[in-house]
Amino acid sequence: MFLTVTMFLCVAVAQAQGPRFGAKAGVNIAGVNGDDTDGTDSRTGLNIGGVASFDLGEIFSIQPEVTYSMRGFGDGEFTIKIDYVDVPVMGDVEIAEGLSLQGGPVLGFNISGTVEDGAGNESDLEDVSTLNVGAGIGVQYEFEFGLFITARYDTAFNDVIDNNFDAKNNNIGLSVGWWFDSGSDE
Repeated sequence: MFLTVTMFLCVAVAQAQGPRFGAKAGVNIAGVNGDDTDGTDSRTGLNIGGVASFDLGEIFSIQPEVTYSMRGFGDGEFTIKIDYVDVPVMGDVEIAEGLSLQGGPVLGFNISGTVEDGAGNESDLEDVSTLNVGAGIGVQYEFEFGLFITARYDTAFNDVIDNNFDAKNNNIGLSVGWWFDSGSDE
């Protein structure tokens, strides 16, 4: 399924008109859901990265991104910190001038996982899943001068820890970005 979506997106991007490139940064409110997550708290962290947009028509575009994303959760006196390089590929449908709805796959590559106790001592987290495979939905507003604001929710399909601990990442991401160029001569 994921391979099929990726192949479709590659073909669509190859036929796209004038790419735009930009950067974005914001805040994540991350947590976990699943049978073993009662009593867990969210972790607030940073998201920052690059973004592109490929127009496929008047109202539809593909918006791939590469972002550093701080995620994790609190579990009693412990804070679980799990950071990823996320690669979301959002389909973007403009529903009004500057306002669009987004949705698509999100693939996260784990780059670190630590546990911090109440005294501030950190140690490596064992058995963290290498990949975070999921989907996201959101809304984006783009101003005419290049500034854009995005609110997005994503959830994972796989467990965050590989040892029979039923907990899947979920995240609310709020970000602000800037398009460097329009990719066209308009």
